[in-house]
Amino acid sequence: MRDESDREGMRIVIELKRDANPNVVLNLLYKHTKMQDTFSVIMLALVEGEPKILNLKEVLTHYLEFQKVVIRRRTKYELDKAEARAHILEGLKIALDHIDEVINLIRGSKTVDEARSGLMSRFGLSEKQAQAILDMRLQRLTGLERDKIEQEYEELLKTINRLREILANERLVLNIIKDELIEIKEKYSDERRTKIINSTEEINIEDLIQEEEVVITITHAGYVKRIPIDTYKSQKEAERVFKV
Repeated sequence: MRDESDREGMRIVIELKRDANPNVVLNLLYKHTKMQDTFSVIMLALVEGEPKILNLKEVLTHYLEFQKVVIRRRTKYELDKAEARAHILEGLKIALDHIDEVINLIRGSKTVDEARSGLMSRFGLSEKQAQAILDMRLQRLTGLERDKIEQEYEELLKTINRLREILANERLVLNIIKDELIEIKEKYSDERRTKIINSTEEINIEDLIQEEEVVITITHAGYVKRIPIDTYKSQKEAERVFKV
């Protein structure tokens, strides 16, 4: 036995004697190694909280439904995050429109609560918008560039519209699942190194015995002996020479 390496991996080469039967050796390898194996798969899964045994089609169907739930939850999370950020940007835009008055109100307030309430009542801001303005340093607030805020806000509106479309259209959800599965395939897939067949016949003990011509001898006492014909001929030749 020797091994040969190539770019695809390790290849094992088994060298046989001239009189060996390759089929018998192969059957022995199948029987005593993992070159060929048979195993059963019980596809047991929880479906709506209940354990069920599924066939392949049912497994794929439930997997698809699960992926739909995952995509919708992820999309809803991204939508909430984008809408929250857009809400803050709307408050910053209002603050920039009245920057001098906002700064004077903050500086004239004795407490943070008073400043927050003043911003909410004066400019119609929400508590989160007012708090976002208060969390910024005044020099940063005055240095905010309207163009950058407007650009980010417009991009967020596009994102929000796209996410809402996904939640409203199942076809878009299915397209996302398809694209993600293709991405996984391209990233992790490789060529199959094994072969899957419907059923495998068990190796019979006769498959492990090499076919050869033999001589069967039976004694008067009832004993049976099997001798390869080549061995029998050799013994007979030796007896003939000995007698001579």
